[in-house]
Amino acid sequence: MRKILFLWLLPVMTWGQNASVLKVQQGVRFTSFSMTTQNGLFGPHAALTDYYANAVGLDYLLHAKKGKWRFDAEVYSSALVFGNPWELDPLTSKTSRYEGGLFAVNAKERRVVVVPSIAEWTYLGDRFKMGFGNFALEGTFLNMEHGRMIPSTFTGLHLDWKQGQWKYTFAAISHVGARSTSGFKTVANSLAQYNPGLDTSGSRHDKSQVETPGILYFSGKNTHVFKQWYGSMTAEYYGLPGVFHTVVWDEKLAHNQHLIQLQYIRQEKWGNGGNADPYLAYFQQQRSQYFGLKYSNKVGDVDYYSAISHIDGNGKLLFPREWGREYLVTFQGRERQEGMGRTTAIVFGASGKWQQGKVGHNGGVSTGIYVRPEPGNYKYNKYAMPSNQQTNVWWGQQWKGGTHKLLAMLVYKVPLGSQTITAGQTINKVDMVNINLIYRYQPRLFQK
Repeated sequence: MRKILFLWLLPVMTWGQNASVLKVQQGVRFTSFSMTTQNGLFGPHAALTDYYANAVGLDYLLHAKKGKWRFDAEVYSSALVFGNPWELDPLTSKTSRYEGGLFAVNAKERRVVVVPSIAEWTYLGDRFKMGFGNFALEGTFLNMEHGRMIPSTFTGLHLDWKQGQWKYTFAAISHVGARSTSGFKTVANSLAQYNPGLDTSGSRHDKSQVETPGILYFSGKNTHVFKQWYGSMTAEYYGLPGVFHTVVWDEKLAHNQHLIQLQYIRQEKWGNGGNADPYLAYFQQQRSQYFGLKYSNKVGDVDYYSAISHIDGNGKLLFPREWGREYLVTFQGRERQEGMGRTTAIVFGASGKWQQGKVGHNGGVSTGIYVRPEPGNYKYNKYAMPSNQQTNVWWGQQWKGGTHKLLAMLVYKVPLGSQTITAGQTINKVDMVNINLIYRYQPRLFQK
């Protein structure tokens, strides 16, 4: 134990012995997040509960540097001002799917949650950066997803380095501070924090006994030119020993106003999928594959785009959604494709940025359809989600050099076709409107 403590103290000792000047920057960020979900608007289940909530948070940010060493810390908080996120709907015995995410889903009795999400030591070399502690990642599936009050962060070590046109990242993760939770848990225990969904037999998916030591992550990013097209390629690997492998390939090709994005994801079971008992395993199928294609055409300040994605019939695309936002080409805010198989999604939209005086604006609209297996097809539909059409409208602005930010978003979901769906398959899923209003105030960092 003393040897382990000594290794952790080495950066502190080196920090103190370095003769260069210690520089410290500190700051705070205030957030107010209001949300409401109106259920059963036009369908047969008008008696479903409507949800609303307001959360406020004050985050503390610290950046210190001395010589080649850096130390970063971020403490996030969320407090329930008013709302009913944990109220049980009398028809379905369900609570809020969205409003609950503003707080801690594993500590519903707490009105105030404070989480030291980031506490990271970093050493900078000539072509590399090495860090350990609690840190953030920006991958396709592992990322902060900072549309929440408490974002997702990770414990372990990571290494970034650059070689020619390539940038590489490696991370070994032992614990996850999953978004909208009260703290860090082992990777295995983190799997069981959120909505369990359904296993392939239609029973509650018990993930509490999944066995894995952690997460291995590797990514390589490359920029290249192909004739008149500028390309950016990212390849990622996610490995949960004994559970599953996931490989992601993402290619973006740009020429003048045109942008093409291609994505491919392949997952394979690793060992027994997390437990010798197939009903307690996390990965219960052999593999899954995802294909995505997006085309954007920029006209003036507006990007017009269309996208299509497909998950094949080998199995469900599985990755804990609480570990980050899915950066898939047909992704829309307040929607996911995780947990689905034999699913096709098509989205059209337009987005843009513009300046009016000293105020910057951004906004857009998107509409899409998600063609899924029947909600009762548990083999390919983890959350009993009906096929649906979704429309998003959003508008944001920032002023005072980004010190003040405001974002408003409306999401409207309706069932696709003439499906017969139950109240439980409706609430917080379809026949609903979700409205978000977010205000963030972040004064400029002050330096000692």
